[in-house]
Amino acid sequence: MRRRDFLGRICFAGMTCALPNAWVLAANSPTKNRTEFSPSTEELDQTRLWLLANPFNGSNRGERRKRMAVIQSACDKLEPETYAEYVESWESSPKTADALEEKHPALYYLRKATAHAFEDIRKTKVKEGIAIWHIYNMGYVFKTGEKCFGIDVHARDAEKLADDLDFLLITHEHTDHWTRGLLEAMIAKGKPVITRWFEGSTIVNEPKELAFGRTKVRIEIGDHHPHSTNNMLMFEVDCGPKSGGFNIYHSGDGFNLQKMKPRKPVDVFIPHVSVGLNIEKTITKLDPDLTCLSHVLELGHSPLPPHAWRWSFDYAFSTVKNLPENRACVPTWGEKWKAEGRSRKAIEQ
Repeated sequence: MRRRDFLGRICFAGMTCALPNAWVLAANSPTKNRTEFSPSTEELDQTRLWLLANPFNGSNRGERRKRMAVIQSACDKLEPETYAEYVESWESSPKTADALEEKHPALYYLRKATAHAFEDIRKTKVKEGIAIWHIYNMGYVFKTGEKCFGIDVHARDAEKLADDLDFLLITHEHTDHWTRGLLEAMIAKGKPVITRWFEGSTIVNEPKELAFGRTKVRIEIGDHHPHSTNNMLMFEVDCGPKSGGFNIYHSGDGFNLQKMKPRKPVDVFIPHVSVGLNIEKTITKLDPDLTCLSHVLELGHSPLPPHAWRWSFDYAFSTVKNLPENRACVPTWGEKWKAEGRSRKAIEQ
């Protein structure tokens, strides 16, 4: 097993602040129950700024969970039907989307976090290593000194990224993994878009290897669940020499561990937190430096039985409770970190 010093090559900015009593109430709420606490926009802003200043570092999980509980409490108040209305309004009625963001704390937070990330993606310059942003659900944007690309980006105004992205990868058709406006904008600009189905994109339904300059993408075919097989693109991305040989493995909603076969050591592994995949077993087998548990708080799903598929932060943390804290993180919307890949040295912000 190679040396575990991934955290030594991630950059952070430190910040401390007092924790309001209301935040403590949210943090102490039972894992399986919806919280009663409803945060104000001020508390949500404080939470977002604290998390941006204190990203995962392998030793701050407890403090992060207290702040993340504030986001959880906001999301617990949002019905999946409201989120569906919100997504539908992105293109058809922007004023409706604005009104929903003003009314619902969860949507307010999501919009603020996403808008900040989009702005940061544009202004961030990466000479060496890689910068990574978590957008929503399974969505990430990666930027090196050579390329900027996205995987499963689903967000309001995502089409604004079309000028910044060199290529876009989509694991499958479920609407929480892609944004029509972004796909159409990328295709209109003649930029590569890889999907299983979207007209105008490069359609892939079998194992394939692609090259975008010195960034290499290897595609495996995964299974969404036991009764829905061979319907998931899984991506292994070698981000090229300027990234320090940084290797990403994004398995989408893939549940079948037997089909996950990265060829190179994995720096960052991005799996679905709960789709029948045993996370601890998967991490042990794939042996990534860091796992980013994703598909957490997918607002289009219900948090309540009988289809409680909106997995909470607490649930995500419970799936890795037996692993060292520096092996797994639960990122929040809009967060960013930098790393220098296999050179094993942190780079400056």
